[in-house]
Amino acid sequence: MGTFFKTLALVATTAVVAPSLAQADTGDFIIGLGVGAIGKTIIDHATNEQQPSQVVNAQPQPPHSVPRIPSQQTVALSRIQLKDVQYRLNLLGYNAGFPDGVAGKRTLRAIGKFQHSLGYVATGHLTSSQLEALYARTIKVRRPKTQIDQAQPSPVKLPLPQSNPGGYTEAEKATARLPKESKLALDPKNPPNIYGMVTGMRSDRTADLLKTEGYEECVETTGLTICEKTSKNLEETISVVKVGKVIYGISRNVSFKTAAPRSAVLTKLAEAYPNLTRFKKMATSTSKSCLERYTGDANSLLATAEANPSDPETLLTLTENCRNFYAIELEGSRNLKSMSIVLYDGYPIQLAEEKQTGIFQTKSEAADELKF
Repeated sequence: MGTFFKTLALVATTAVVAPSLAQADTGDFIIGLGVGAIGKTIIDHATNEQQPSQVVNAQPQPPHSVPRIPSQQTVALSRIQLKDVQYRLNLLGYNAGFPDGVAGKRTLRAIGKFQHSLGYVATGHLTSSQLEALYARTIKVRRPKTQIDQAQPSPVKLPLPQSNPGGYTEAEKATARLPKESKLALDPKNPPNIYGMVTGMRSDRTADLLKTEGYEECVETTGLTICEKTSKNLEETISVVKVGKVIYGISRNVSFKTAAPRSAVLTKLAEAYPNLTRFKKMATSTSKSCLERYTGDANSLLATAEANPSDPETLLTLTENCRNFYAIELEGSRNLKSMSIVLYDGYPIQLAEEKQTGIFQTKSEAADELKF
């Protein structure tokens, strides 16, 4: 009978203690030891022998890599700021989709992947430190800063001009019904576009897109796509300039072969460009000098870039002379002879230079192959 009780108690002890040791939980371990002590008491009464108790230490489990929970609160981004975040996530390889400033599923997923790369929980909403990390990873200085550079603040990105620096004269305000300048602004939700193309947009198949709009003759080179189409009443040419695959400039030139009343064209333009047509002379820029230089001669702004689309210095000179420029120009008083629409933003060029991508990349197979 003693042997029977001893065996029964040993089975009870093993059945309870073993699971408790397999888990590193402290409460389960204490319960296991308590039940194990009961089994030992049964054995003592069955055998009337004193056996030394053995303390078994639970083996600690290896620590798991648990994503950190950010201690900071998330940052409330404006639509323009979110558009910039989407653009930078795309540069890093996280597919945030078209930079439209809308936090859709693709954008939230891209932010989550970026947060995971930093070791944080993927929430889809950035904190200030995570936002700083994003900017740090997408900005590279091309050359060491001089004392003059350090004394001057870096230019702030203004993707869409908010008002016309040139302004109206007091005489114009007194003699015409003009909107208040403080209310003039390009709508970030509906930026000026040509056939759905906007500055800052990634376009892999520009010619194919334009062919769906009736353009037949297209020529594509590195950084440049030019398409033409002719109808009974119109002759059109559209030029798209890109750095890498990102659009920074679009120009559309239309020649009227038959009578085109100015008032009728202006009505259609006001529907397509409700904000841009309200600016003085239908032109705007964040740079006053750029506005004064290219208003009335908008096509000359992108002429050098169209002639040398793959030359880095040409593009850098363009951004130095003009940060952005949006304009509509009409030739003719009662009946129009031609119309030009120019959309330009130098920000994609600046980012490509900082990131050293596309024509700004410093590595090449030819340079690597060269031996000295």
